[in-house]
Amino acid sequence: MILGHLGIALGARAVKRDAPLGWLIAASFAPDVMDLAFASAGFCNAAGAYSHSLPAIGVTALVLGVGAAWRTRSGKTALLVAGLVVVHLLVDYLTGLKALWPGGPVVGLDLYRWGWADFALEAPCIVGGWWAARRWGDLPRWVGGRLVLVTLLGVQLVADTVHKEDRIKRPMACAKEGLFHKAPLQPAR
Repeated sequence: MILGHLGIALGARAVKRDAPLGWLIAASFAPDVMDLAFASAGFCNAAGAYSHSLPAIGVTALVLGVGAAWRTRSGKTALLVAGLVVVHLLVDYLTGLKALWPGGPVVGLDLYRWGWADFALEAPCIVGGWWAARRWGDLPRWVGGRLVLVTLLGVQLVADTVHKEDRIKRPMACAKEGLFHKAPLQPAR
């Protein structure tokens, strides 16, 4: 899931209109941001073992939930933020392959193999979130514009059709070590 996470965050904003959109978007993308951080640091995070596994999602949900509670003084916002981290993992099981725990089995439907199937899942998330935020969310007017929707769908369509052979790239640190499915955390050499 790529932009579908944004659609889910927008939909969550429609559910709780006073929840800060920044916290919702951060929660929706937090595991992917962790993935990028590991890759940037040159650490092997094969199959998302340290960003998308059940323990990692639990810790991330707890940290972001506590942070949201402290910052917003709202238990409902905190639960929504923590819930969005968990939802991130659930939809990623549909689109990709993720380790259940470090060194554990790798599971998922891997819809990324078929761009059309991924788009068929992500497009309703994008449209539904955009529509709900437009209808019930207290967002800037431009966010609810049709150009934003068309742009989001266009970017997702391009992501699902371009470079199909590179769709699931092994992190370079993992490829160098030959550890794609073993998932140990170690610096690249």
